Amino acid sequence: MPLLVLHLVLLSLQIKDSSGTTLLKTWALRIQSPVFIVGDVVFGGIKNAWHDYAWLVDARSENSRLKETVSRLSILNRSYEEARQENERLRKLVAMTESIGEIGDNAGFRIIGARVSARTPEYLANILYVDRGSNHGVYVNAPVLSGDGIVGRVVLATERHSQVQLITNPDASVGAMLYESRTPCVLTGTGDALLTMNYISNILPVKVGEIVISSGLDGIFPKGIVIGEVVVSERGNGIFREIKVKPAIDLLRLEEVVVLSNSI
Repeated sequence: MPLLVLHLVLLSLQIKDSSGTTLLKTWALRIQSPVFIVGDVVFGGIKNAWHDYAWLVDARSENSRLKETVSRLSILNRSYEEARQENERLRKLVAMTESIGEIGDNAGFRIIGARVSARTPEYLANILYVDRGSNHGVYVNAPVLSGDGIVGRVVLATERHSQVQLITNPDASVGAMLYESRTPCVLTGTGDALLTMNYISNILPVKVGEIVISSGLDGIFPKGIVIGEVVVSERGNGIFREIKVKPAIDLLRLEEVVVLSNSI
């Protein structure tokens, strides 16, 4: 038997197929083919898995870099928008101060720019503080304005800071008049968002939406500065109308103001 096997092996070394390859090599390749196939599958799977892992790592890293870039751009965009809004507020302040100078009765005022530095708790929300004081020319009863109209008056001034009483404060009052009819009146604060207009007769027609400006008769605020607009106008029980005025300024969101100081 061994001799027969040896004889077959020797024959296979000599016999060739149609392609010229010996039978022994052909049989050996057929025997090894399943091993090669399994090896290709295993190593191919490992290669693909490693490639996918490397791709995921790169994608995760790239995603992290993109998030950081988006975050930086978002912060930069907010900074630009904040600067734009501040420029718009300052532009209104400049326009306000220029309009004051154009009114002859208001000559002699010096403009002092200030930022809101603090606010009181909610139950005293009609008071705020600015970062300018007596060292800058601020004094008690100095009028305080924003780009949209009257804010209030200074009630306390230290060297570097001042306390401002807003026109909505229950103790505040402003000499005013109706813009169209030029009818004089007095506005008083209520502690709430709206002001009360006093001393307007029931027989006088006052339209909702009519603009109210300062009259200059209180000796504090310059004449002709916008205060707000009429939002309620009803016939009262007595001789005066019931009138409410909405301030032109969002007093809860003030950031910059101007204080008017006598030049003397």
